[in-house]
Amino acid sequence: MKKSLLFIFALISLSSLAQSIWTKGNAVWHYRFFNVGETGYIKVWENGDTTLLGKQCTKLKAERHSFMLTGPNGNYFESVSGYISGIVYTSNDTVFHWDVDHFSVLYDFSATMNDTWYLQTGGSAFGCNDTSICVVQSAATVTIGGENYPELTLSHAPGSNVYLSGKANSRFGSSEGYLLPFPTNCDSSIVEYDQVSFICFEDDSLYYNPNSQSCEMHLGVNEAELNHVSVFPNPSSGKIELLSDIPLRNIQLVNVVGALLKEFDMNLTLTEIDLTELPQGTYYLKIENSNGAHSIKPIQISGR
Repeated sequence: MKKSLLFIFALISLSSLAQSIWTKGNAVWHYRFFNVGETGYIKVWENGDTTLLGKQCTKLKAERHSFMLTGPNGNYFESVSGYISGIVYTSNDTVFHWDVDHFSVLYDFSATMNDTWYLQTGGSAFGCNDTSICVVQSAATVTIGGENYPELTLSHAPGSNVYLSGKANSRFGSSEGYLLPFPTNCDSSIVEYDQVSFICFEDDSLYYNPNSQSCEMHLGVNEAELNHVSVFPNPSSGKIELLSDIPLRNIQLVNVVGALLKEFDMNLTLTEIDLTELPQGTYYLKIENSNGAHSIKPIQISGR
């Protein structure tokens, strides 16, 4: 009787482990991206099931919402295109992804510091190797939604064609870089791909938005209101004025990789912000007015 109970307990423990990682249904991820002359967000979502090599898998679909400059007045238009998608399945504490014609490990949450795995095999570009290796820099435990989850800090071996970067937790994957293997190049003379950072995740039992950012932005009817926001001078030595027909409620200043540098709350049609302590470079103002319309405007801090 005792042996039977121990056997049942072991089965329950293994079952709990198998269910302790990854998503809980209808998962959606959002990521911010920046590139030369454009910015926006990437949406990834679970898009049905499929069977590959006898494995019950989940299809992940992604689209890229890009906001690009239409001219020197700083206005944007929105375009939508497909993005890096994939097919995944979980087994115990490991998530696998479909790698052309076989499965490779996407995340191994049983890994410890200095462990490695083949993230992708075959295929190379821009001088990279034909295999991509993920490297675990550290392993820890984090609490999200009142539950503890393994969390890895990841990097990649030199010469890898694709990579994962930053922190990834077992509940939903990357909480810094992109969810799926992301392309890179091994030729320093070639401009890098999108600079991607995590915004938020949600499924049937969790909503996670660590920096309380807007998961999505759209250019719609209300966008016309914010096209009339004047930002001057631009380029600037650091002091910038914003003039609007409708009171502005919130302004966030972010850098080219999406990190929040400053935030201003107000209820004014004319305001001045002081950015003189910032180094030269390109930044973005994320503007929200009192009607809830959102817009993104690039600014250039020049020499003083």
